[in-house]
Amino acid sequence: RAYLPVETYPVLSGLKGGIAGGIAMIFPALLYGLIAQHSIWYPVNLLGGAGAISGRITTAQLDAFHWSWLLVAILIHSVTCLLVGLLYGAMLPMMPRYPVVLGGILAPVLWTGILHAFMGVINPALDARIQWGWFLISQVIYGVVAGLVVKRQGKIATDQSLPFAARLGIEAPGLMLSRPDVGPDSEPPRDEEKR
Repeated sequence: RAYLPVETYPVLSGLKGGIAGGIAMIFPALLYGLIAQHSIWYPVNLLGGAGAISGRITTAQLDAFHWSWLLVAILIHSVTCLLVGLLYGAMLPMMPRYPVVLGGILAPVLWTGILHAFMGVINPALDARIQWGWFLISQVIYGVVAGLVVKRQGKIATDQSLPFAARLGIEAPGLMLSRPDVGPDSEPPRDEEKR
């Protein structure tokens, strides 16, 4: 029976992809703030303010700079990008030839649709202010960059074809690699002399 995937990406490649995608998606978000709201702080405060306060947020508050909201936005953005990057590292072996299709189109459209459907329940004030077209553009940019960075990392072989006991790390005859200097006809190695 074939065990798939035969090779996968290391965890570090997912983290690298998440960091690169997170940095890349900052630019369309800031561009949206500058074009649509005339303030680069609008998207930052929209994310940070939604996490920092629970009351109504005015447009003037979103256009101004707030240290606390910036720190909350950085925290939310960093954690989310790293977790999604790890998810990409796990998902890309399923479609190894098409990282742009999976990372840049399918995944962003899927989670943007899910967020759009549930944001009205989770945070109605935030839902009323999100421009979903720009949100999707930034998600697609994240997905393409993260997918390409993960794809460029070297793959490692999976241990799925090994017996269950070997995957658990149990050392047993027949499961371990044999040493070339020890065979059925040779004598066992001698212990070093005691001092």
